Amino acid sequence: MIHCAICYHDGGEAYKAVYCALLSCFMNTQEKVHVHARVDDTVEKGRPYLEELCARFGNSITFYGNVDVPEDVVAYFPGGKVGDYTSASLYRFCLHEQLPEEVDKVLYFDFDIIFERDAADFWNIPFDGAWCVATHDPERVWSKRKKSYYLGAMGIREDRYFNSGVLLMDLRALRAASKDGNVFFRCYRENLAFFRTLKFPVFDQDLMNFMLSGDESRLKLTDSSFNYEVCLLDRRFMRLEELKGRILHFPSLKPWQKFFPASLAYWKYFALSPWGGDTMGLIEERMFSREDRIWPLLMAVWRRHASLRWLNRFFR
Repeated sequence: MIHCAICYHDGGEAYKAVYCALLSCFMNTQEKVHVHARVDDTVEKGRPYLEELCARFGNSITFYGNVDVPEDVVAYFPGGKVGDYTSASLYRFCLHEQLPEEVDKVLYFDFDIIFERDAADFWNIPFDGAWCVATHDPERVWSKRKKSYYLGAMGIREDRYFNSGVLLMDLRALRAASKDGNVFFRCYRENLAFFRTLKFPVFDQDLMNFMLSGDESRLKLTDSSFNYEVCLLDRRFMRLEELKGRILHFPSLKPWQKFFPASLAYWKYFALSPWGGDTMGLIEERMFSREDRIWPLLMAVWRRHASLRWLNRFFR
């Protein structure tokens, strides 16, 4: 049995993206899956769809409501909110507290994820004593400014930076580290004075990198195929062949908001959803929207990318 966790606040129709993420997981995974959904009271509209999906594949789902992120932690963010996110982005920090004791590890993923490989491939990676297993993307290039502004300011090594959208979490280790209070929220409180000196807010992924990336006993890194960021980087939004056999992550370009070739990895599962009849209309709407200029921009990046590579040396 694979235990998966997904945490979300439904700001509209997020449950449809959650549905596609789970559908892709189930269709590509041989083992049975138990889904642990940490939610708030805004998700009731989508709950029946997710329950039906799990039942159809013989999987199970447990909803966890009443998720309370401490008010003093949420208050660290400008305006008392988590940037453009909701406090649901901090729910993963409570998984070791709310999931049953018999669940000793969990595969967490954001809802902008599509599985194109068996989830067991990641699930079966040994922790070797680490609290979490995450992915490092060696192809990611940080500009000199960002290295100083972000990585340097937080003391994060470039070769240890990870994206927290897909994580294998050792709940036993996190429970042991939280005997004196939630280890993540403790870190926020203990380092509040330092965080307030930074020129940027410390969001959930920032905190995890600050806590874990520099300590090999806490964080084990694996290759980027388990959290492959589909973005502008090296034209990944166009490279369809490279999407095969990976766990795909759409961290900035959301397929349900913009059309780009790699978004088809999402739409093929959407076409199999209860809303599948709307697929072509929604794609066309995004392709030809006069308000949305992303498609011409992406084509420009594609065409000019090779000729602009010489500029990279000025930002390294």
